[in-house]
Amino acid sequence: MKKVKILHCSDIHFDTPFKELPKEIGTMRRAELRESFSKIINRGIDEKVDLVLLAGDLFDNDTIEKSTLTFIKDQMDKLKKHNIRVFISAGNHDPYNKKSFYNMVNLGENVHIFKDEIERVEIPELNTVVYGASFKEKYIKESKLKDFTPKEEDKDLVKIMVLHGDLGNNETGEYNPLLFKEIEESKMDYIALGHIHKFSGIKRIGNTYYAYSGCPEGRGFDEEGDKGIILGEVSLGVVDLDFIKTNKREYFLKEIDISNCKTKEEVIDKILNTISKESREKNLFKIILKGNIEESFKIDSDLIENLIRDKFFYCKIVNSTRMKIDIDEMSNEYSIKGIFCSLIKDALESNEEDEEILDIAFRIGMESILDGEVNLNDN
Repeated sequence: MKKVKILHCSDIHFDTPFKELPKEIGTMRRAELRESFSKIINRGIDEKVDLVLLAGDLFDNDTIEKSTLTFIKDQMDKLKKHNIRVFISAGNHDPYNKKSFYNMVNLGENVHIFKDEIERVEIPELNTVVYGASFKEKYIKESKLKDFTPKEEDKDLVKIMVLHGDLGNNETGEYNPLLFKEIEESKMDYIALGHIHKFSGIKRIGNTYYAYSGCPEGRGFDEEGDKGIILGEVSLGVVDLDFIKTNKREYFLKEIDISNCKTKEEVIDKILNTISKESREKNLFKIILKGNIEESFKIDSDLIENLIRDKFFYCKIVNSTRMKIDIDEMSNEYSIKGIFCSLIKDALESNEEDEEILDIAFRIGMESILDGEVNLNDN
């Protein structure tokens, strides 16, 4: 049985601004996107893949460095030297139109960029047909798979499709709302998807396998965990595909309970003892301080962040602690604090208000009374 070896990658987002990060770290992360992509291309060459499938959002936004276009061209040329063909379905961040960056560089004859309607490219020497479609504008409100039917002559060919879109059961959406039933009815052997930045697992519906590869490098704290590509073989009705980790660094949201800490030095020790030196120096962390602390202990997130900065590749401190206050005892005080605590206590006992809302109101009120200012969760 004829097998086609593929490398499926998506959502690289070259030249991401990384606005949340300091300028020098953002610059480094942009360079690391290139580094990861170069390693991915080299992996494809080493594995002797037949096809590289890029499922959209190669570019991030409306600006790109000329050197990035040159870099991508060089990577495509490396693949060409090894007779590896590339198929690109442009996404919502890099729509394929007259103003597209794709028109600013000749990526080579081994690269096919799909237009906005589903196209079919047959590769006789591989006994394979590849389908795909690109975003033409930022939004696509109707599924590209609507009313799609494969050709009769495809039945004995390995059938692959490359699409960028949002898969689910909802017919409405702004990013090519693909339906599960459309995946099943496509009769493809494998559909390489882009748009979701997390590996989906290799899924199957009917006789069609599909997957989101996720992005090769996380770009924010909403993109935790391993990132990578999909590599393996596709044949008629069968796939043998694996997720391959590619990210150089990981993003971590880390909650640390500092209820027993009474000084900033103790907080710093708790942070450094919780996260290993190796992980601190390699990865990016947003540390959320939790727990109940004494009324007299004021958390200065910026100060703590500055004091531990040299221990991390990147670290952001967020204060989500709460004051340790005995509301019953304080409600008996003859003071503004006492009156306020008494009101909150009465509301809690009456059950007329949502407890979570009252808890937030209590925190805001007490901080206003104690400090003359409100220190809400600063993330």
